Amino acid sequence: MFRKSIVRLVPGIVSASLVLSACGGGGGSHAVPVTVPTAASSGSPSTSQGAIKSGFAYGAKTLSAAAPGGAVKLGTMHVDVALQLADAAGLQAYARAANTPGSPQYRQFLTPSQIASRFGATPANQAAVAAYFTSFGIKAGVWPQRLAVSLSGPQSAFESAFQTKFGKFTTANGVIYGPMSAPSFSVPLPVAAATLISGKALASRDNIEVQAPHGSGQNIALGYAPQQIAAAFDYNGAYAAGFKGDGITIGIIGTGPIDVDTPTHTGDYGFYKSYFGVQGTGSVSIVAATSTAAAAAGGSPTASPPPVTAPCSGSLPTCNPEDGEAQIDTEQATALGRDAKTLFYLAYVPDECGGPTPPCSGNDYGPQEGLAESDDEIQQAIADNTADVISMSYGGPEVAEGPYYFLDQNNMYTAQGFGPLEFAALSAEGIASFASSGDAGAEECARAQIPGATDSLCVSYPATDQNVVSLGGVTTPLNNAGQFVGPVTGWGQQTNNGGLFGASTGGISAYIPAPTWQLGIISGNTYRLQPDLSLEGDSATGVATIANANFQFALSGAYGGTSVAAPEMAAMWALVLSACRQTTSCAVASGGHPYRLGNPAPLLYKIYGNGSGPLYGSTFYDVQFGNNGVVGCFQDSDSGASPCPSPYPTADPGYNAGVGYDLITGLGVPFARHLITAVVGV
Repeated sequence: MFRKSIVRLVPGIVSASLVLSACGGGGGSHAVPVTVPTAASSGSPSTSQGAIKSGFAYGAKTLSAAAPGGAVKLGTMHVDVALQLADAAGLQAYARAANTPGSPQYRQFLTPSQIASRFGATPANQAAVAAYFTSFGIKAGVWPQRLAVSLSGPQSAFESAFQTKFGKFTTANGVIYGPMSAPSFSVPLPVAAATLISGKALASRDNIEVQAPHGSGQNIALGYAPQQIAAAFDYNGAYAAGFKGDGITIGIIGTGPIDVDTPTHTGDYGFYKSYFGVQGTGSVSIVAATSTAAAAAGGSPTASPPPVTAPCSGSLPTCNPEDGEAQIDTEQATALGRDAKTLFYLAYVPDECGGPTPPCSGNDYGPQEGLAESDDEIQQAIADNTADVISMSYGGPEVAEGPYYFLDQNNMYTAQGFGPLEFAALSAEGIASFASSGDAGAEECARAQIPGATDSLCVSYPATDQNVVSLGGVTTPLNNAGQFVGPVTGWGQQTNNGGLFGASTGGISAYIPAPTWQLGIISGNTYRLQPDLSLEGDSATGVATIANANFQFALSGAYGGTSVAAPEMAAMWALVLSACRQTTSCAVASGGHPYRLGNPAPLLYKIYGNGSGPLYGSTFYDVQFGNNGVVGCFQDSDSGASPCPSPYPTADPGYNAGVGYDLITGLGVPFARHLITAVVGV
């Protein structure tokens, strides 16, 4: 999903078969951004660091395809500003070296303060940016890694600071807001990008599809229990060997609200664990990831997420129902990670609007929670350096994500964009990042209704980032015991009405170069491929999920989508790290986390060995059937896109699964116990 610059309301939970993809207080000690109170102590920005008055990224291309609609009433706003780093290229280079087996820097991971001192913005530049905005009456919060500044204040103050007015714009999916003219500063500032565009119409939790359950029998109609998934993909073998995730922390970049267990209250995971008889000591806790600046400006003393409410229609904070996605993420990760701890990073910004009671009265935009503020969530995860594995169940078409995250002013890829630098920082800390590849098959732009690209080959970001492992989806027919009763196939046309209701997104990036570990996978290709590997994704063989446990016990049917695969893989990697932690020859890295293995991709592609790796056949199920073609209109009930005409058009060709790597399932489906053997050697 578009992060910060994109938000969307999600319908209430329906007890039917659902597809979610590229669709996750307390939990220990966490870094808190420092509020910068005044301009007096800021110093001056170094002109050698690329201080500019204009020309920074803010998603201008998104607005260029929209129709202006007049002024917008936002009240107060929350904006993240990406800083010009002292050595952005150096951070990318170090992330590569620290995650490349055989490199002298391999597994020499950094702390947030080391990232700041070696590569981040200089203290003077960070302070100067903060001081510029505080001079307009805007609150500013900063992070220890010095990659970004978090800002909160009145709309009028931001209009003065950015020397522009904010207005409404109409897109194919609805109304968004953004600057009505190119933003600029009154003095040169070392700024790389700013989140100035937002709106419900741009959002995507990479999708929620409502379908009638496929197949027959309780397992398919209600969704697989975690024990069936654990048996099918040999998590059980890892458990039996003593590798249960103990000592490992899984972090989830939160999509929306979640009800967690406390000593006096049973939340969603507690109900899930009890209902299915899940073993293990795994737990779920929320990390409130909103900056102190947002809290100060928004009238909330802590900016903690508001309590979960029963299903309702309305606005935050009084109406805060669950949507099922956060529950998929936490329940799959925690149940399969067995003894690992799960941290759910959830940002809540109450100050995206103002006005008299009730909150946001008279304004066009409301408080934001979850993926609307996911940059804050990721920055919090970098600052904490606590999660060993990150799962992200969201994404958006590269053509829409790129202008803010990884494209320069000439629409060319830059590894020094805010997105690549965020994930390079996680990678430099040794944190493994997994992202769902998307649910729109070979045409990820179709569900987002991108003008001029709706019926084109298109893939999803952040799954195509070089420091992220992309998870596709498969169709997995199982019996009650979790045994395969048919071939595993790529999720696509064979079960989804000819590509009408989604498929595993895969294809070739239009912008991002192939990392070294992917070169040669497809002869002559030099661009990033996705996905890298796959796990459960098709709602026809989806997983059971409990949402709204304290309001309407909802065993909501066969949930699918690549958002199921991402937390499942995060859990599997937690078992790999658990094995490393228990193995003397493996737990040798520096930086306070000796069991971390960094970006898993180089290790996964080494196992593959261009199809001839000696352990490939035992570690992966090589999926050889399936096609991810979809119809260009893509019948997505949650995207706001125009409905497909009837009779439905024929699906476009898409990509076929086949021997070895393919653009629907990647390397194939991993088996946990054998993956541990291939990576750790035990």
